[in-house]
Amino acid sequence: MDISNFNKSKKTEVVSFEVFDDDDTNSKLSNISGITSHIDFRKDLNNQQFEIINEIKGPQLIIAGAGSGKTRTIVYCVAKLLSEGVNPSEIMLVTFTNKAAAEMIKRVEKLLSIKPDGIWAGTFHSIANRFLRQYAKSLGFKPNYVIIDETDANLLMKIAYNFTEIQADNKSFPSPKTAKNILSYSINCNKTINETIKWKYKQYDDIRIISKLKEIFKIYKNKKAKDNLVDFDDLLVFWNKLLDERFMAQRIASTFKYILVDEYQDTNYIQDEIIRKLSKYTPESNILAVGDDAQSIYGFRGANFQNIMKFSKRFDNCRIYKLTQNYRSVPEILDLANNSIKHNKSQFKKEMETTRPKGVKPVHIISEDDEKQAIFIINKLSELLREGYKLNNIAILYRAGFHSLRIELELQNRNIPYVVHSGVSFFERAHVKDLLAHLRIVQNPKDEISWSRIFSQFQGIGRKTSSKIYEILSNMSNPLDNIISNSSFRNKLNSLKIPKVIRQEIVIYLTDFLKSIKNDKPKEVIIKLINQLTKFLKLKYSNWQDRIEDLKQIGIYFQNYDTIQSFLDILTLNKSTIDSKSVGLSNTNISPLTLSTIHRAKGLEWNIVFIPMLSENLFPSNKVKNNVEAFEEERRVFYVGITRAKERLFLISPKRIKNFKGRKDLNLSQFILELNPKVYKKSSYFDYNNFPMETKDLNLTKRKLKRTKDLPLFTTADSLLKD
Repeated sequence: MDISNFNKSKKTEVVSFEVFDDDDTNSKLSNISGITSHIDFRKDLNNQQFEIINEIKGPQLIIAGAGSGKTRTIVYCVAKLLSEGVNPSEIMLVTFTNKAAAEMIKRVEKLLSIKPDGIWAGTFHSIANRFLRQYAKSLGFKPNYVIIDETDANLLMKIAYNFTEIQADNKSFPSPKTAKNILSYSINCNKTINETIKWKYKQYDDIRIISKLKEIFKIYKNKKAKDNLVDFDDLLVFWNKLLDERFMAQRIASTFKYILVDEYQDTNYIQDEIIRKLSKYTPESNILAVGDDAQSIYGFRGANFQNIMKFSKRFDNCRIYKLTQNYRSVPEILDLANNSIKHNKSQFKKEMETTRPKGVKPVHIISEDDEKQAIFIINKLSELLREGYKLNNIAILYRAGFHSLRIELELQNRNIPYVVHSGVSFFERAHVKDLLAHLRIVQNPKDEISWSRIFSQFQGIGRKTSSKIYEILSNMSNPLDNIISNSSFRNKLNSLKIPKVIRQEIVIYLTDFLKSIKNDKPKEVIIKLINQLTKFLKLKYSNWQDRIEDLKQIGIYFQNYDTIQSFLDILTLNKSTIDSKSVGLSNTNISPLTLSTIHRAKGLEWNIVFIPMLSENLFPSNKVKNNVEAFEEERRVFYVGITRAKERLFLISPKRIKNFKGRKDLNLSQFILELNPKVYKKSSYFDYNNFPMETKDLNLTKRKLKRTKDLPLFTTADSLLKD
């Protein structure tokens, strides 16, 4: 198959800079210089911001604390440069999204009352693309190359598999998508394939797999060159390569007098190297890097924390400025944030100060368990709504996806609308659906969708083959018993064009699973099923351990039911509220509550924030116990969560959680233990649950927890009426 014959990435990248010529830009420059005379920089900026924009010269590192007006400072820097006669085409503004770049340019335009055409504003990739269009021939390819997006890059990787004896659906070998991710991490983080696999994909740490991957990557590279294709990684690789040639580097760097880079703490190895090479040949090395070391939380994606920490050492005569005036949070929240982050040894020391009047101290609540934690949150929501707060001004931010399960269930039980920010609801996750598919075929052996999910786990089983297997089962009077005790299914399976080893694997897998259902208690069924699914998860996902934690949570709450059927009955009755990312939004007049991991919430803010699961081995995660750097990044995640709150902050620590053995006692999170008790108010679950409250709009009645038995996973309409 020739890649040139399929749809070559019709998606075009949106960039904020425009094609321009020098005459057009220079004519507009005179207008900009004159029109900026109305801007009162001194009045518009605080002292720290004004000091920065007053002398934009040489290498500068701006440590911009949370809520300190970072974007405003960058916008005014650009306006100041233009007001001093700098040509727009001599300014490069690098951001991490083209949307952010466009927003900044829009704000500059609003400030100047004229559009600053010609500024090189955009992501590393979009700016790289512009240079590669000019200098493609120097790199050995044509200027009319096509940029392929991630979807097409994965397809091309799959095509590369066809040139080897490896099948793209071989479950013991990385999938084409995983292989592409391995290659990307290797390129962007300056690691060998071996190092990348040991870091992110240990399940593939096998010399034979690594050797074959290197062969596939070579085919992938040659195929791109032959078809004149460039993926996102290539944009940075080729730009970096251009800068290795002295003449070319001088020519590119001389384009700019000023380079501004936003979110420097999130840059990876190759992005940092590009900036350093540019600065080497940029007149006066006018590099302004903006970021916050305390908000560097994306190490797992390849961001290099040391880029911002060592910036001043890599650039001679670098000046460091700090923006510490916070415009977001009340002083009590900042006191707690400052007190937490000071425990990190690797950081730029700073004390955030607020411009806001005195507010309310953050509250730390100790709940008996995660069930009561969820009840507390819902009851507190009731109180806050009575006080006049809106749901869309409130967020529940958590460290890991599985931390949201009990909270989501309680929200659904009480019909409270919520949205999972930039993600999927717990029961929409693929691995969760895979587990539930196994249980559904027990209740309904004619459920083809669930059978299809199960069969697709096996190597070489696609939709067509899955349909043929299902046809065999559907023609049996009792398919589940037939699989266990009759050779009929096995014999008919042999008639299909499936490798013998896969046929045997399917039979053994299904037999073991179905036998466990007949002979074991529901809890044991889930435990065995998780063990069976682990093999597939390890091969399919780099974060397979997190996904297993999700499945364990289902198993834990599954213990509330005596049979699989009773569990699935309740699940089915609540299906309409589970399958949507936005839950309970039938009333469009009500804006939803936000649920999000802290990583996805960075850059956002809410009036009120809840941070649950602040207990030992949950937050901080048990994965970072023996790794100092990872532990400090975990504390930065906590810091980011805290600084999303504007007015009220609730920190919640369950004393125990359920597990397969019953209940597990937990100590307090170290992040709570190390805090000065003066920066928060201690409380308990019962302080907030001894008096009734009602919110008629959403039927949020105060819920008292029954002591006699565990709450069910879901609540039916009948039980709600009885409650």
